[in-house]
Amino acid sequence: MKKNDPSLIRSLAVTGGQIAKANGIDIWYETFGNKKDPAMLLIMGGVSQGILWPKEFCECLAKHHFYVIRYDHRDSGHSSYFDFQEHPYTFLDMSQDALELLNYLQIEKAHLFGYSMGGPIAELIAVHFPARVYSLTLMATSSDFRPYILAYDGLPPEQGSSILSSPKVAYLDLLKHYKMSNSVTEEEKLERKLTFWRLFNGSKVPFEEERYREIYREYIQRDYTSTNAMNHLLAIKRSEKLIRNAPSLVKTPTLIFHGSEDPVLPPDHGDALAKIISGSTYCFVPKMGHILNCQFYDMLIATILEHTQNTSENSGS
Repeated sequence: MKKNDPSLIRSLAVTGGQIAKANGIDIWYETFGNKKDPAMLLIMGGVSQGILWPKEFCECLAKHHFYVIRYDHRDSGHSSYFDFQEHPYTFLDMSQDALELLNYLQIEKAHLFGYSMGGPIAELIAVHFPARVYSLTLMATSSDFRPYILAYDGLPPEQGSSILSSPKVAYLDLLKHYKMSNSVTEEEKLERKLTFWRLFNGSKVPFEEERYREIYREYIQRDYTSTNAMNHLLAIKRSEKLIRNAPSLVKTPTLIFHGSEDPVLPPDHGDALAKIISGSTYCFVPKMGHILNCQFYDMLIATILEHTQNTSENSGS
């Protein structure tokens, strides 16, 4: 199902990383650090590529003795692309992709760090394959993506006291604006992405304008089709029950980060998730949005180190 592109080999030579044959598909991945250290698999959010885990963040984790792996989900970057109508998939399939990537790398057990849509994918691995997981770290994610999907589809939110918040109005307005316009040139595509990520960053800390401009130039070069990543939203819809059921089944030590300025999944999503995952540690982060900003690296990594320091040893590594 891969849409082969003759520029793939050239692009890999420039940007780095490798292709794994895992779960019957191609999965692009890149590693940082010493393979003898405990592995940490970084699971990116939806409609996104693995390079949105900035290299600097990956290198910081590696300096603290993690063997760090970032990868492209199916339907993004250098990984395999699908015709969703002919080959629909759910988060169980995407969690199997991640697990088979670990198998390909001959990694028996790993720490998992799931961001946004990557959160429930990480949870499903921990639920179905607990012996393969040391710990979970979840960031900017939720126990229920229905408020986001309804808002994205332009439908009214569900009613009820237990319903989580919809995305913030500023995000929905921006989304509506760009749904009605088309990006033609590479620069227009770049500016569109940067506009969204400025909003994701929030106004409380400076947005890393030049760094994310650099990341997104690479992102656009790796984007073989501008539509396939939207299959992730279809996968969310097919996985609604999986997403809602998984948190209550998680038994793995879990750390949850959520920022006060998240416009996509507002803070009540993180709070609700922490209440469902038994024994989880909740870290509410003032000024942080729905993005990895370098101003938070030290705090995030210090908290992750505290969270993970005993799990590898206690799990027999």
